Amino acid sequence: MNKVKSTFLKVAHFLGFKRNSPYVNAYIHRANIRSGLFMSAVVAILETWLIIRQHDKYILKKTFDFGSYWQNLFKYTSLFWLQLVMGIAMFLYCLYLLSANKKNKPLLISLSVSSSIGIALCAMIGFEDAIKNYNPDALISNVLLIALYCMIFIFHITTIIASILRYKGKHYEWLHSVTIITIFATCLLIFGIRVSYTDFTSLDKNNPTLPNPDYKEIICFLMMAIYVGCLLIWRPYISIAILGAIFLGFYFMLKSFDPNIRKFPDGDEVNYITFFISLLMISISIYSQRNLEAHKDEELEILATKDKLTDLYAFEYFTTLCEKRIEEENIQQKQYIYLFIDITSFKIINDQKGFEHGNLFLKQAGQIIQNEFPDGLVSRQSDDHFVVFAKNEDIEKKIEDISEKIMQLDLDVKPGIKVGGYLFDRKEVNTHNAIQKARYAFANLKKNPHLNYLRYGHEMSNEYKMVQYIVSHIDEAVENGWIHPYYQPVVYSKDKKLCGVEALARWIDPTYGFLNPGVFIGALEDAQLAYKLDLNVLEIVCKNMRRVLDAGETVVPTSINFSRADFSIVDIPAEVVRITKKYNIPPKYLHIEITESALLDEQADLKAAMARLKENGFSIWLDDFGSGYSSFNALKDYSFDVLKLDLEFLKGFSTNTKSKPLINAVIQMANQIGMRTLAEGVETDEQAAFLKSIGCEKLQGYLFSKPIPYEELNEGIAKGKFVVSKKLD
Repeated sequence: MNKVKSTFLKVAHFLGFKRNSPYVNAYIHRANIRSGLFMSAVVAILETWLIIRQHDKYILKKTFDFGSYWQNLFKYTSLFWLQLVMGIAMFLYCLYLLSANKKNKPLLISLSVSSSIGIALCAMIGFEDAIKNYNPDALISNVLLIALYCMIFIFHITTIIASILRYKGKHYEWLHSVTIITIFATCLLIFGIRVSYTDFTSLDKNNPTLPNPDYKEIICFLMMAIYVGCLLIWRPYISIAILGAIFLGFYFMLKSFDPNIRKFPDGDEVNYITFFISLLMISISIYSQRNLEAHKDEELEILATKDKLTDLYAFEYFTTLCEKRIEEENIQQKQYIYLFIDITSFKIINDQKGFEHGNLFLKQAGQIIQNEFPDGLVSRQSDDHFVVFAKNEDIEKKIEDISEKIMQLDLDVKPGIKVGGYLFDRKEVNTHNAIQKARYAFANLKKNPHLNYLRYGHEMSNEYKMVQYIVSHIDEAVENGWIHPYYQPVVYSKDKKLCGVEALARWIDPTYGFLNPGVFIGALEDAQLAYKLDLNVLEIVCKNMRRVLDAGETVVPTSINFSRADFSIVDIPAEVVRITKKYNIPPKYLHIEITESALLDEQADLKAAMARLKENGFSIWLDDFGSGYSSFNALKDYSFDVLKLDLEFLKGFSTNTKSKPLINAVIQMANQIGMRTLAEGVETDEQAAFLKSIGCEKLQGYLFSKPIPYEELNEGIAKGKFVVSKKLD
């Protein structure tokens, strides 16, 4: 039974009974309009050739022998002129439909003029021609002739009306265009049937009792059938019905003619049926190809316009729609607002309940935001970040409602939202820049933790300009040497001797002086440009090491930080290997620090990158352990050589009774799984003594030294301020 059902569904799908999406229907319809454009051009060219042929063969000769030139022109080419004008009108109409500009006045005027000429010719020529060619003994030919003129007349009237309605922005454009294409195809078909049938039933001029021996015009019907088949590429079952009715109808017309006068030849009958089947298969094949292309295009369209996870707008498409709405609706100052929405505690949900649950949560959260702004534009920019462009109405109330509904999605974690806003300004119509300002307002919520919503204001403008300056000048800073690595010493806890340093980026700008690392690092990470900073620091560190090695002095191992985004933007392992080989630096002198937060994204890619670094001999350190919520998963799923304890653990060291047991547990756990330990943020002798007592191997912090320039570090070593340990690793 299932096999029968499957076969039935396949046949139904082949015949076109499966419902298509609006996109696919629109794609196929547009393809039919293009077919109309090409076929009308063919008709116009063919009729032009026939007029020239008739002119040379009959009109000039007849005019030379007797009669008026204009009378002969009318007599021998009137129908060709009618069809030429119809072909031109159809060509212009299809061109107008394919034009994105509905207000294309020159095209509309050209179309109206051509159709008006067609109406005039049809009224003038059609009436006279119908009377002149009326044959009381040929009822079918008479009916076909009158029908042809009527259909041509209707075609031009309908074309003018449909074009004007489109120009005025009225609906039902699809219905109008299908009607006009159908009328055009009908005109061609009637012409083909009449020419072929009249020729088939014509008698020999020399002996009226016998059929015309020059009967050859059935080809005219077949050609017109091809035109119809190409114009009406609809669903296969419709093509079968239309072409079947056309061919069967004409076949019975020919078979019904008196066989004593003319019999449909057997050879022609076989060719006729073969032609019908071939044309039918071609029509179905064209439809199937268009349908397949439409579905592929739709998939690409969805990828380009929709976020796969949430089904909201893709971010780049969102920015396009924003700018389009601004232009079309002429939005004024402060009428709309951009919102940047961050879901708080989402990483906890991901960690505790898995990525599948996290994805479902994001989808539900996106729907909540969309429902709150039904007339606005909503997109998921990345991760758990959403952006909105909506009317500036009751924003704080809507944010409160969204936060409450999102909290209801997980009552265990109780997630919420933090939102930055930027009021639309005619001076800033670039959506990317506007969203950046909304995001900057969100970033400033860190300074106001009690707030959930903050709008970009004048007081943030200078700070934001600094961020923009940093992003736009990073290449110049790298090229001109404005980036400097400052080195913070790392010492053994047992003897406080120098065992390594951490290279930290500092930007000394010729205009603004010493830039705050928290500002420029964050700005570059947000702009996904931090890799330029990090690789530049690595290059300078390797260059400094090369000088020390060439001088035959002791090299102090250096750890380098890489941003979480670096690994997804460039091939960090390849770049590290390239730079170290450039300066011939042994891998044992460099340690790669990866922050715990970086492990939350692109896990497979990061794991592969870490494996490549280790294969090349580099030591991998886990930085900021304890700053996030997936610390133990990080230890379980990844292989690190050193665990760096986040300085947050040491805050409240002397007053919080839980601090010491927790730190002790972490150190012991790391020792048990074969990881060495380093505590950063050490500021007091009490902290250093405790860390030494519980087995923490290395210490780093202001108790020993703040980050200092390379020259100062060398001077400190030379003067004995920093005693380099004989054991360096």
